[in-house]
Amino acid sequence: MFDHRLILLATPRQIGVLDWRPGHMHWLGEFSASAEGLAAFRTIVVKRAHLPVLLVVDTVDEDYRSEALPHVQGRARDELLARKLRQVFRNTRFTGAWRQARETSGRRDDRYLLAALTDADWLTPWLSVLHRERVPLAGIAPLALACQHLLDKLREPSSHTLLACRLNNSLRLSYYHNGLLRFSRLIGGDTPTQLPGSAADEIAKTQLYLTGQRILPREARLHVLLLDPSGQLDSAQAPLNADPAFSTRRVDMSSVAHALRIPDAFLAATPEVAPLAAIAGEALKLNLAPPELLQRHTEFRWRRGLHAAAGIVALLGLVLTAAYWLHAQDLDDQARQLTQQYQQFDARYRAIARTFPTQSMAPEQIVQTVSLARQLDSAKIDVAALLATIGQPLLAAPDIKLDSLGWSDESLVPAGEVRVNLDAGLTPFDGNYRAAMQRIEGFMRALRAMPGVQGVSLRRSPVNADSSSTLSGKTPGADAADAPAARFSLSLLYREARP
Repeated sequence: MFDHRLILLATPRQIGVLDWRPGHMHWLGEFSASAEGLAAFRTIVVKRAHLPVLLVVDTVDEDYRSEALPHVQGRARDELLARKLRQVFRNTRFTGAWRQARETSGRRDDRYLLAALTDADWLTPWLSVLHRERVPLAGIAPLALACQHLLDKLREPSSHTLLACRLNNSLRLSYYHNGLLRFSRLIGGDTPTQLPGSAADEIAKTQLYLTGQRILPREARLHVLLLDPSGQLDSAQAPLNADPAFSTRRVDMSSVAHALRIPDAFLAATPEVAPLAAIAGEALKLNLAPPELLQRHTEFRWRRGLHAAAGIVALLGLVLTAAYWLHAQDLDDQARQLTQQYQQFDARYRAIARTFPTQSMAPEQIVQTVSLARQLDSAKIDVAALLATIGQPLLAAPDIKLDSLGWSDESLVPAGEVRVNLDAGLTPFDGNYRAAMQRIEGFMRALRAMPGVQGVSLRRSPVNADSSSTLSGKTPGADAADAPAARFSLSLLYREARP
């Protein structure tokens, strides 16, 4: 679709139109250079004004020059080529330059082919029709360039090839070096050189001209290809093959049709299609159109590029939308599956729950009962071992009188331990609190040394260290019987020692 275009073959007498796209072509006819022909051509163009147009010209008013220019790039090369084209072709409007190769020695200059249409007034009416209908003109190319692409599709291996092509009652001789156009000339059909046998003479004259201009090396053998649907060039094959400077081969139209992949009948009916079909899908290497004629084609390319970019963005949007939609559908399927599984599990739970026995108390009360039973089972402790552990330090301290002993397993106490509270007093007590505190501390050290005792702390001391309390007492020299009792309380953690 993007390569759909019109290919025009223009001569001073007529113009042919080919509607081409990859894999399909349609010959729309030939129109003479008259008022009726221009009107009919305009009708064809109006229906296809949106298609780009490539104009191929076939005229005797053309000139080719080979030049070696310094190797430059960018804007400098454009200025160099513009100056050289003005120098060679003066004020000729239709000119072009093609960089064909770069020399391998010396300054390594670039090898250019300069071409021009020296007289193109006959082309103006056709260009006017294209301009009025705002047709995007892709370029103007000589027929010899189209024949180069035809030669490439025929896979001609010769380094020095002269293609003798007879179309529209005219003979065109084009020389190609390593498959690249170097020179071409057209011999009109109304000249006496078209008499039988004169084609071989014209080919020999062309060979002498190419040798004289040093375009063709003197020792080179020129390979001539004869392409003539009418068969009038067949008579030139024998005299050329007799000359050792030539090797000649006739190209039949079936080989051309096979190389171009077009039907034999279609090519036989319109042989002018061969070079047009060969250049149709190729990049234009030699463009003779001035920049002002290519402006609409530049706009066409920008517009087509924007349309292509918009199409790609739209396609990506559709792909992403489809991907998100598929992902959403997958999530919905997963949600439905989870809902079904939940309903199945809930139904199974209810069925199992209906088989449970009737409960006489609430589940919370059962949990509290089980927790209390477990706490009571785990709180069992050997009382004899506990009393033996505390009794040994008491026996070792006969001056300490035990008042009370109790224990409990509080929630803050680690599992397997009990807190023991011990209340006692020092007897006899002579009122010396310093000595009393030393005896209490000794008793606490003896408790800590016992197995199973995890920690001992003084809960209540015989000495009140509060700064707000009133200080009272007697001197050590007073009657010891009247001294107050030295009461104290201890707290310790006990864990039964396991064998």
